[in-house]
Amino acid sequence: MPDAEKSEAVQAVKQALEGQVQAWNTGDLEKAMTYYWNSPDMLWISKTGVEKGYQEVLDMFRTDFADSSQMGTYTYEPHYIEALSPEAVYYVFQWKIEKDGTRLMGGVSSQLWKKKNDRWIVTSEHAS
Repeated sequence: MPDAEKSEAVQAVKQALEGQVQAWNTGDLEKAMTYYWNSPDMLWISKTGVEKGYQEVLDMFRTDFADSSQMGTYTYEPHYIEALSPEAVYYVFQWKIEKDGTRLMGGVSSQLWKKKNDRWIVTSEHAS
């Protein structure tokens, strides 16, 4: 894959993650979720197990963050990003959610981003 295609894919995914974080930090869970693949095949993997399906993950987030004031502020630090193809990027980063200076949760995530219908979306995430 030419370097230009790699660079374009990486930059597009970095921008998409920034958009998701901005939506989260404004308390807009629904908009933040638009960065995930709306498919029954989307995977969410965490220390509690595996959720399969966009709706199941959305329902889980709606339960955990029923009130947008519970969402806190999401920040992250990139560790690794690789363009696997012009339409797939693997991204690993450290993340945390804080509220009023107190850490609510955090860990490391690895995401598989794919370009579908001219949009970059997360098709699989492992958050630990």
